Amino acid sequence: MRVYISVDMEGIAGIDHPAPTSLEDPGYREAVDLMVGETNAAIAGAVEGGATEILVNDSHGQMHNLRPADLDPRAYVIRGQKPWSMVAGAEPLAPGDGPRHDVALFVGYHARAGHPTGVLAHTMAGVAIETRIGGRPTGEYGFNALVLGAWGIPVGMVAGDDALAAEVAEQLPWTERVVVKRAIGTNAAASMHPERARAAIRAGAAMAVRRAAAGELQPFSVASPVRIEIDFRRGIEADLAALVPAIARLDDRSVAIEEADPVDAFRLFRVAILLAGIAA
Repeated sequence: MRVYISVDMEGIAGIDHPAPTSLEDPGYREAVDLMVGETNAAIAGAVEGGATEILVNDSHGQMHNLRPADLDPRAYVIRGQKPWSMVAGAEPLAPGDGPRHDVALFVGYHARAGHPTGVLAHTMAGVAIETRIGGRPTGEYGFNALVLGAWGIPVGMVAGDDALAAEVAEQLPWTERVVVKRAIGTNAAASMHPERARAAIRAGAAMAVRRAAAGELQPFSVASPVRIEIDFRRGIEADLAALVPAIARLDDRSVAIEEADPVDAFRLFRVAILLAGIAA
């Protein structure tokens, strides 16, 4: 069983404020330690579930948070800024190739931009106030699941707060949901002790890999054409995103993408967010 693990930071137990998620903050090192702990728990659980190959993708911020020497040596880790972002390393090596992994696990994930209580809720970057797939408000878990699904890879586990778990239950109902903290508000949470959180993730990862081996999971897909809508904070951000001909302006600060191929839709979504992010 080939397992892919995408690791973010905002959904990690013990992290409840944006400050320590930044490299410059004095609490950043402690936040990374918590991130490493949950990553290693997922690796250990994947091995227990039957994993024979594990790739970890550091998926937070500039994506060079995880210290390789601190990670379980049974896994490879990919770090740094990558075109495929939070799903880098899962893309096919050549057109027509089959899936590179049998199941994906999401650790440290969070609720979507615009969620009323989700801890540190956002989608990809602070420029979006809401993002939708097929009219449904959706966060990073959904966009990443969409492109992984197009590559034939199901999402077997998502770990984060209870707000995220409720979202995932609606959109990816076959997925194991591990709740490591209860959302109190955007910058507040009631977290499990790190040891309890890691034990829960380890168990969830093992179950997800076993269920993938048993054929109980399915890749996420939506009806074609895939329609993605993004509401930005400001008109200038929508102006910049809509410079791409395939990205249509909807109103004063929103754009839409409609593509038959979910991978192309995801590419355009990434471009829209990146372009909007350069606005002064």
